[in-house]
Amino acid sequence: MMLSMSIRCSACGNYIYKGTKFNSRKEVIVGEMYLGMQIFRFYFRCTRCSAELTIKTDPQNSDYDVELGATRNFEPWRRQDEEVENEKRKRG
Repeated sequence: MMLSMSIRCSACGNYIYKGTKFNSRKEVIVGEMYLGMQIFRFYFRCTRCSAELTIKTDPQNSDYDVELGATRNFEPWRRQDEEVENEKRKRG
């Protein structure tokens, strides 16, 4: 699997960049669905300290949520996209 976003390990502070290849374990999250689509959790390890990191699919936003062991790096275009979406919701 390839990482779809840049993250930072909470244990050692190592940056893991978008496009980094790693082995992962997939888990089906029972009871969580969005419009009939199953939500998955992926477990993988930090490339430096081997701490376990988890991400979860977010089909509502066509994205992933970082759950455990890491934080997502700041992405300025995401804030702009969110502001545009909020303005569209206010108008409509």
